[in-house]
Amino acid sequence: MARTTKKKAAPVAEVSVLQERRAALRGRLDDGYRRIEEAELAGADVAEWEAFWFKLLHEYEDVCRELDQAA
Repeated sequence: MARTTKKKAAPVAEVSVLQERRAALRGRLDDGYRRIEEAELAGADVAEWEAFWFKLLHEYEDVCRELDQAA
């Protein structure tokens, strides 16, 4: 008899926390992008801001992957 493996669904509470985290990160990314553009237009050096923004982006991608795996 062939055995099928089912992926265990993540607890609803965990999924909810991940969804909230994803939404918060999305807001921070949007805000950061806007601020970086404004600062760049004003002639500011935004290299450190951009580096931090990319760290947030990677964190956002990790959370999205976790949510995909939980589904």
